[in-house]
Amino acid sequence: MTIENISRDFESGKIKNQNLEEVIFTEVCAKEASRVAEACRLAAKLRCEALEKKTGSSLAHIKASVFDTCSLAGGQAILAGIEAKIGSACIPMGYAGPAKIRGQYVKEDEELYIPLATNEAALVAGVQRGFKAIGLAGGLKTLVHFDGMSRAPMLEAPDIYAASDFCKSAAGNSELVTELQSCIKDPFVRLKDIETWQLGTKVIIRLICTTGDAMGMNGVTKAAADISRCLLTKLPGWKLITISSNVCTDKKSSHINVLNGRGKSVETEIFIPEDVLTTVFKKGTTSRSVEKTVFHKCYLGSAFSGTLGGFNVNAANAVAAFFAATGQDLAHVVSSSSCFVQADAVEGGLHFMVSFPCMELAAIGGGTLFGTAKEALTMLGCGNFGKTPDENRSVLRLAEIAAATVTALDLNTACAQASGYEMADSHVKLARGEK
Repeated sequence: MTIENISRDFESGKIKNQNLEEVIFTEVCAKEASRVAEACRLAAKLRCEALEKKTGSSLAHIKASVFDTCSLAGGQAILAGIEAKIGSACIPMGYAGPAKIRGQYVKEDEELYIPLATNEAALVAGVQRGFKAIGLAGGLKTLVHFDGMSRAPMLEAPDIYAASDFCKSAAGNSELVTELQSCIKDPFVRLKDIETWQLGTKVIIRLICTTGDAMGMNGVTKAAADISRCLLTKLPGWKLITISSNVCTDKKSSHINVLNGRGKSVETEIFIPEDVLTTVFKKGTTSRSVEKTVFHKCYLGSAFSGTLGGFNVNAANAVAAFFAATGQDLAHVVSSSSCFVQADAVEGGLHFMVSFPCMELAAIGGGTLFGTAKEALTMLGCGNFGKTPDENRSVLRLAEIAAATVTALDLNTACAQASGYEMADSHVKLARGEK
């Protein structure tokens, strides 16, 4: 078949949307492994052209934005990366730095530049000014103190007594953890711990696993399925309700992630001398004015509005820009930005800290493997990955850098608001070109 024949058959419905790459790979590319990317590009082009005809809209930029995320599984099946691909979306990317970080995995003598993908004016400038203050103050301390990805299946017991017995027997049971680990087929997932809760006859089992340099969400989902199947063979009369009960908690604002951690839990800390505050930021910025702003905005205002988690200035801005630049799952912005800012006026300056209980990110897997994201990760020194669940230095380094980036922006924005109207004025100037 020619590409013209395939296009006609696709538009008429003879070729299904999900089979387009496979048909092109077979008929046009003769199943040559070196032509997988070509097949995927042609499929995206045909889809986009068909969509232009259906909608009457020009999709020229989308069609011209080629981004290969395809691969060949088992030498046969094409994995296109996403379904029904028609092209790519483009986001402007800038950088901030150098970032002076004094961490476990980032050393203070390194000169780091942070990629940020965003359409929002003033964001990169805000991170840049935050890092300027951090550099003049001697560098930001960072600490990763938890690493674990969770998934929480829900099972149904025959009665409330059976549910209670299981929860009691599971508590602190290291032998059960070892037994359940033997059920997991994925070699990159290691079960660390389990937590259980009873709701009537329902039992929620929160599985906490290490997943190496991967973020691990898909790995622990497969592990949850493996473990559930094993348990149900040993628990007669029990049933699976769902493989994910929302107690994980995945891609939603959740206090259990704040309390127990999910992904990476990171702390940052810095002391900003009073003269650095007055040098870098606008008139009116003092340790006392920043302390007052952070308390009234992040705690009094957030509590009054009913904020569930994440008492911060504007953490989601920096998280989203960093995640977009480095190929992270953007849905995890909602949980990863659930961080807590502390600003204390102390003798000689400002003690500024940010706690990130559930920073969910990866150095391998998903969008981290391709194109601009791979280049950004390599630039950050996070382009390599380990071969076991315990080899995870790249993702822990990445977590420190991400936390430092958010800290820089929150420091800057807290100081901008502490000086009066600067946050509004800077957006007018940088986004609109107005005085």
